[in-house]
Formats: sequence, C-alpha cells, structure tokens
Amino acid sequence: MKLNTLALVFAFALPGAALAADVFRWVDERGQVVYGTQVPPQHRARAVPADAPLPPGTSACEARWHRYMASAACFDQYRVVGGGLKAEAYRRCTEVPQPEPCT
Repeated sequence: MKLNTLALVFAFALPGAALAADVFRWVDERGQVVYGTQVPPQHRARAVPADAPLPPGTSACEARWHRYMASAACFDQYRVVGGGLKAEAYRRCTEVPQPEPCT
C-alpha cells in the first residue's frame, strides 16, 4: 500500500516539475535584452539564467526592469487561452509590478 501511495505522489509531482521551466536572458541581433523560457539556437551560447547577477554598472532602474521582465517571462509559461493564468503560476513565479520608465 505504501508503494502505491509513493507511486501516485511521484506521478503527480512529475508534470509540475516538467512545467517549471527556467527563465533565461540573452541579447538579440538588435541589441535588445530578451527574457524567455526557450532560447533560440543562435543565442544559447550567451544566454544566462534570469536570476544570474546583472552586469556591473547596471542602474537601479534597469535592475527593477530586469526583475519585472523576468517575472513576466515566468508567468508567460502558465498562460492559458483566453488570457488567464494557471494557479500554479502564483506558486512558482514572483509577481513584480511594472516599474516607471528609466530616465
């Protein structure tokens, strides 16, 4: 009986683990910083995890926008048709409000 319970818990845990994709950041051909869970092949060599330290000289405003964009990319993977979000998104992602534009 214990083995069946363990197998059932394991079976339900795997799909959640498979959905929890890592968020990466990279610079595209136009020099724009991009955040996402799927890195195009041509950018894989330079993509870093979104939670990696920011480059030296990053302003406080840029750091706020980095946190916002990483949050948005995390939530994007849990979007459903019609614009809603799966409840799991709020357990795996941190909601960050959109910051003011940098001046």
